[in-house]
Amino acid sequence: MFTKTVLSATALLARVATAGSAPGFPIDVTQNLTVTYGNNTVSPGGERIPRPETAAAPTVSSPVWFSDERGPGQCVLLMVDLDVPRNNSRVQLVHWIATNVTRSVPISANTTGSALDIPSDNPVPYLQPSPPVGDSPHSYTFILMQQPRNFSIPSMYADLADNRVGFNVSQFAADANLTTALAATWITVQNLTDVPSNTSFPPPRPSPTGDGEGSSGPASGDASGAMIGGRTLWTAISTAVVAVGFAIAL
Repeated sequence: MFTKTVLSATALLARVATAGSAPGFPIDVTQNLTVTYGNNTVSPGGERIPRPETAAAPTVSSPVWFSDERGPGQCVLLMVDLDVPRNNSRVQLVHWIATNVTRSVPISANTTGSALDIPSDNPVPYLQPSPPVGDSPHSYTFILMQQPRNFSIPSMYADLADNRVGFNVSQFAADANLTTALAATWITVQNLTDVPSNTSFPPPRPSPTGDGEGSSGPASGDASGAMIGGRTLWTAISTAVVAVGFAIAL
């Protein structure tokens, strides 16, 4: 059985095999956020997190930040489910929008492991992942975006906290003038809290490789975690070995 420790040892490869955001997420990001639920730090991106561990909002840290002529900036943090079943298709649901996110230490410091300061008063409060019982795992992307000065949520999204289903993260980013994504990561969650009463769900979103596994991800402490970005762990390890060989040769 492959453990989370083994998967973490291939974190570099996981970052090469997948971007920071989930497969199919419309905003590409290469830098990886660090998201921690309790004692579980998500690694690699797409790790399967047991739903009970997601009851409270995670801590988040970022390896990158930004500043302008007025000093260090603030960010908007979003969490988006890509896989909500609606009308025989999959739509987005926004689980969290936090604005005015700041760094807990100066921008000049090495703060990869320092949690961000996320205000408790969020325009869209954190909502625990709760896929329908019996559905395939859902993908949840956390994405950190530069926040413009004097930022406010556009008025057309005033009731977003009460109307989360059918969210369009690309349109929201355009409407809110969120033009630069800094870092992202993603998790998968499956609801195993009860016996399924419904087994008729839309098919999973197609993955970039067209294998119909867009909503699956590596599970923590599970043999199914041997899948990373649609490739087997052994393929990933082979690639990593080749990469190390080239590095040594150089």
